Amino acid sequence: MKNKIIKNHLFSKCLLTFILLFCFILQLSVQGVVYVNKNAIGANNGNSWADAYTTIQAGINDADVADEEVWVAQGTYPEAITMKSGVKLYGGFNGTETELNQRNWTTNVTTIDGSTARGGLPTYHVVIMHSITFSIIDGFTITGGNADSEGTNGYGGGIFCYNCNDTNTIENNTIKGNSAVQGGGIYCRSSSLSIRNNAFSQNSAYDGGGGIYFESSLPYLTVKNNIFSWNSATNGGGLHCANSSPQITNNIILRNTASTWGGGIHCGSSSPQITDNIISGNSGYSGGGISCELGSSPSILNNTISGNSAYWSGGGVYCGNSSSPVITNNNISGNSANINGGGIFCNDASPAITNNTISRNSASTNGGGFFCDSSSPYIKNNIFINNSQYDIYEPDINSDPIVSYNNFFGNLDGIYYDEGLFAYTSVSAMDSAIAECSNNIGLNPLFVGDTLSGGNWTADAIYNSATFQTTLTNSSAIWTPNEHAGRLLNPDTTHNKQFVIVSNTATTMTVWSDVTTITQNGDAYKIFDYHLQLASPCIDAGYDQDVPDIDFDGEPRPMDVLGIDNNGPLAEYDIGADEYPGVTTTLAATVWEFYQ
Repeated sequence: MKNKIIKNHLFSKCLLTFILLFCFILQLSVQGVVYVNKNAIGANNGNSWADAYTTIQAGINDADVADEEVWVAQGTYPEAITMKSGVKLYGGFNGTETELNQRNWTTNVTTIDGSTARGGLPTYHVVIMHSITFSIIDGFTITGGNADSEGTNGYGGGIFCYNCNDTNTIENNTIKGNSAVQGGGIYCRSSSLSIRNNAFSQNSAYDGGGGIYFESSLPYLTVKNNIFSWNSATNGGGLHCANSSPQITNNIILRNTASTWGGGIHCGSSSPQITDNIISGNSGYSGGGISCELGSSPSILNNTISGNSAYWSGGGVYCGNSSSPVITNNNISGNSANINGGGIFCNDASPAITNNTISRNSASTNGGGFFCDSSSPYIKNNIFINNSQYDIYEPDINSDPIVSYNNFFGNLDGIYYDEGLFAYTSVSAMDSAIAECSNNIGLNPLFVGDTLSGGNWTADAIYNSATFQTTLTNSSAIWTPNEHAGRLLNPDTTHNKQFVIVSNTATTMTVWSDVTTITQNGDAYKIFDYHLQLASPCIDAGYDQDVPDIDFDGEPRPMDVLGIDNNGPLAEYDIGADEYPGVTTTLAATVWEFYQ
């Protein structure tokens, strides 16, 4: 009898435990989480998915524990929110998850829509982040803000960020369809937060920064792995830097427009680090890709700057008003200007232009490669090839560029137009006549792309606005899948514009940007690859002082190719953005570079 009582007691305890566990699972409550679901019909206290709050702001207000997470289920939330310190705000849930890594913000679209949040009118800011620490906003679509008023209500239609340090993060969001006087997508002032893995599209600013406007932001503010596309502003269609020095790294910056300066990026009194980005298909009055003004000294390193255009000058890069950018290891190709400076334009500036490949840029008037007015640039170890209207053009006697150890080739209009008077079509004549020109060569650089064949498209191009990519088809091609990834495509050889190839199949090719307006079924195309072949005369022919210690691919410089010595006693640096693989002097090892 005693054993039976004990067994019944144990069974009752087990049954009670099971019931409690079942109820716990049913509630799907996770300790340290506040739940938000606009469709929840329970107690609406935020304790579980069933009892979730129905507004995001209620969830933020309830998060009173340090590092507490607020989980928001899919749907559209017509509100504006104010973040607070310590809150980790996550969207992208379907309303059943028990672990953060179970969410999918791409499938479970979670939108904060501020278009009616101010008494039926658009809110000035969809999200406010003011003087907070250790906060995260992650996995949302942020739209409908319109900062069209004065003072702070003119800044940051999507997100207004002020005095937020590097413990704050804006990540994995789609920020689109917002507008402002400054900073249509985001306005950052006196801040150093991390902005990464977001997509900015169709944001606009009356003044500057269609995508982002930086004001007095700090050097360790990072903008990394984002996509900026179809944003617009007067200055800085994609990004605008004012008295700021953010690190702008590994971003895709496409088809942004500026009615004045900097279709892709504008720098005013700023020194950002602009590194490893694809800056393509942007347009502006001056500085289609990048513009530098008002004493700016950005570092422009290891970027692909291609297919950008300027109505006036500086299709790729514009430098003016006492700016002194360092422009190194970039592929500056297929850019155009309606007047001067298809690749780079300088006026009252002193840039250092080192180890770039400057190819197939065009200007309707002068200086397809480089236009120099009242400036003192340092031009060294670059490859100038197939640019129109002279590789380097000086309109008068007010400029004194130092031009050494460069390679000039294939420029039928001429190599150098000096002081608005003297035209040179050969390197030897230029070096002999101009004191600032020395040790330049005029030989075919022999790029890997020279070995690649072109063809004709067999269907119209198709643009995907969700991925910001265009797919083109040649049904007769027999490409190896992804063999052309990372190379550049000129989709229509009647112009010079070039775009980065994302991937390819046997018969299709996908590129960053919308190219549907410049190519169609039947057009001839050409694939480019600016890596050097082994026989290139640019190998071991560069100068060895004040040069980068890595190349365009991030590989070490110099790498000596045994048996090749094109520059006498100088160290074995290559001309151009690419360092051909060989034996490194820093690693004392053999390094091989493979091309897909």
